[in-house]
Amino acid sequence: MAAQPQDWSLYSYDPIKPLPIIFAIVILVVAGVQVFQCLAQYRWRRFYAIMTLASAAWIAGFVCRAVSIYHVQSVGLFIAQYILLFIGAPLYAGAEYFILGRMLAYVPYHSPMHPGRVLSTFLLLDTVVEVLAANGAATSAASKTLQTRNAGLVRMEVALILQCCLEVCFFSLVVLVEVRCRRAKHFPSNIRTISYVLYITSTMMLVRCIFRTIEGFESANCTFIDPGCAIVDRYEWPFWVFEVANITLYVGFLAIFPPGKYLPPNDKVYLDPVEEDTERVGPGYAQADNRSIMLTIIDPFDLGGVVLGKGKAVDKFWERDNLVYKSTNVHMEAAVQDQNRTTGHPSPSLRT
Repeated sequence: MAAQPQDWSLYSYDPIKPLPIIFAIVILVVAGVQVFQCLAQYRWRRFYAIMTLASAAWIAGFVCRAVSIYHVQSVGLFIAQYILLFIGAPLYAGAEYFILGRMLAYVPYHSPMHPGRVLSTFLLLDTVVEVLAANGAATSAASKTLQTRNAGLVRMEVALILQCCLEVCFFSLVVLVEVRCRRAKHFPSNIRTISYVLYITSTMMLVRCIFRTIEGFESANCTFIDPGCAIVDRYEWPFWVFEVANITLYVGFLAIFPPGKYLPPNDKVYLDPVEEDTERVGPGYAQADNRSIMLTIIDPFDLGGVVLGKGKAVDKFWERDNLVYKSTNVHMEAAVQDQNRTTGHPSPSLRT
């Protein structure tokens, strides 16, 4: 019996109805755990603000999808769930950018770029990519002509390739820091753990990027009459496995291995370049960089100074005998206590 006109659907498959609600609840629970970690355990407010924003976008996307699969002809609901779920993962990626920035601030002598510009640089590039991708996704999803649909898909393909390149660059930065630490024989367990966490989360993000890129390129080869001819669009399971389950594991992984457990709550605290068990308080990389704020944004790697042969314009504060923040070294701790008794001031307690 022929399908009636009213039987058509924006989905090229029969959506599994319970899954959006299940994953919305899972993300809500994990987000609640992370809020608790922020307020009661680790005062990484900006990190948890990024994670909470991303979780809010994803929960909203799952809610829209839960409603959309009961109204399969509603273009507005379909576009809303698609965009919200599409942008959720890149927002989560902002959290790992923040972690890397804090790790570079913790070992500033091994940092290839301004630690405070890791988040801003990658988020700026990510924002450009996401605006391009969201525009392409919305255009292709709501298109009424083949030309409009293909134009949207091209924008989305370019954005997805750029996003894969960004993730590879991020992964390479983590590798570079680890190599420098190992060469200096200065790779303590907390830095090692954070490096491995970033390797895993970055790989998860890259898997998601590759999945979305394949989806975009396959969709571009489909006809306007049959936009769901792509394998990843014809079946629902690739979306739930490579996008949703993958990124949900990413969120859960950062809840199990919270960065605040391994790194201090302030970017002015750094690891002593000689004593692996001693943390000191310096002015911070932002104060040590002698360039203007605008120049650090434009050139976070200080390539200008390197090319001109001037070297990096940074005050090497880690070479001075700065105030000890925390130490597990018995002799160092005794010296700190003597210092506190002499000055009448306890070891510094810093806020995020």
